[in-house]
Amino acid sequence: MNSKIKECMLSPEQRYLILQGIKNSKEAFRESTQSIPNTVTKKHTPHLLSDLINEHVLRMIEQNPHTQMKVYPKIAGFHPYIAIHDTVRNIFILLSKLPKSKYIMSPSGYRKEFSSANLNRLLDMGVPQDELLKDVPVYQGSLFLGEANQPFGIIVCYDSKSDIVFEGALRPDQEDWIFKEDITDDINLTTGSLFGLNSHNLEDIKVTLKTTTADDEIVLKLKNSTSS
Repeated sequence: MNSKIKECMLSPEQRYLILQGIKNSKEAFRESTQSIPNTVTKKHTPHLLSDLINEHVLRMIEQNPHTQMKVYPKIAGFHPYIAIHDTVRNIFILLSKLPKSKYIMSPSGYRKEFSSANLNRLLDMGVPQDELLKDVPVYQGSLFLGEANQPFGIIVCYDSKSDIVFEGALRPDQEDWIFKEDITDDINLTTGSLFGLNSHNLEDIKVTLKTTTADDEIVLKLKNSTSS
């Protein structure tokens, strides 16, 4: 994989926080469903798990403000979700259900927000066009607006019936992945043991305070490009 693409992937600590949140939510889900009467249609099951995953990932991020990630509740039609913003690298992260037997989600309007600028961002960073677009028949790039104005979108995909978790970035047409990596082994979801997490000394991390703005007034700005 191109090193510039790796710079846009989740950092080890971000992966840990998200995976730990998913692990905690599945434990809470099992405890909750044990007390719910068994029903034929079981409509509560997918919605409850999704709500718990969003909630527990949110808690993990709020408990670690030094990561400089912000969480914004969103809604698309009748579908509520959260958008996680890495404010340092201008990267947005979406949590999405994807059965392990399915390669990719169906295209959707709200996921387009997490994919529309991905190719332009990587091209701006210097990834060769033929490397990115070799399987894309026609692609019209935008003007070079710089990384600060080209947010990158990551989808973290979980399976409701197994512990497998993928990290990926969609092409703008949402027909294929720019990359898709199995990150399940970054944390053992049964024991909670962490593999390969970079430890940080909190005294060495400078936290920049920002003024909170409304969703429709958020200006996406990249401070310093960092590698994961």
